[in-house]
Amino acid sequence: MTRTRTRTLALVAGLLCGTPVHADEPVQLDPFAQATSGYAACPTVQPPLLAAEDARREAHVRVERGLRCAMEGTCEPGGAYKRDPEINQQVRDAIAHDPRFANTSVWITTTRKWVTLQGCVHSTAQRHLLARFVKAQPKVEKVFDELSVVTRKRQARSGAG
Repeated sequence: MTRTRTRTLALVAGLLCGTPVHADEPVQLDPFAQATSGYAACPTVQPPLLAAEDARREAHVRVERGLRCAMEGTCEPGGAYKRDPEINQQVRDAIAHDPRFANTSVWITTTRKWVTLQGCVHSTAQRHLLARFVKAQPKVEKVFDELSVVTRKRQARSGAG
């Protein structure tokens, strides 16, 4: 089990059990990773963080959703979020090892087998290719494409790299 997953599980367990979480300490519930870093001019994407109270509410919703889907037989026992860390790692590795995406900077977040792509690519074609590539990965149910297409012309106008 990864350190991030262990920490996330401990935080969620703490939130559900009423263990005090410092109100000013943000909580990361979903697995997040950088897959590529080949686009130096791309701004860094920050992980999705929640305030402690928001994380507490979200943890409650996730437990209910996981219990309901397990009872309905639409997800495996353990809930809808159980496989997110391994899916996130598998997608990260697939993107990182594909030379078509070496010149991109891409971050991924996985929630309920839904993968969100953020970062920068060089063309609309590369953006669509990457989204289709991720959608074709095992266990990925949906892809949210939040990638930015940053061309040389757009970089020059904005003063970037």
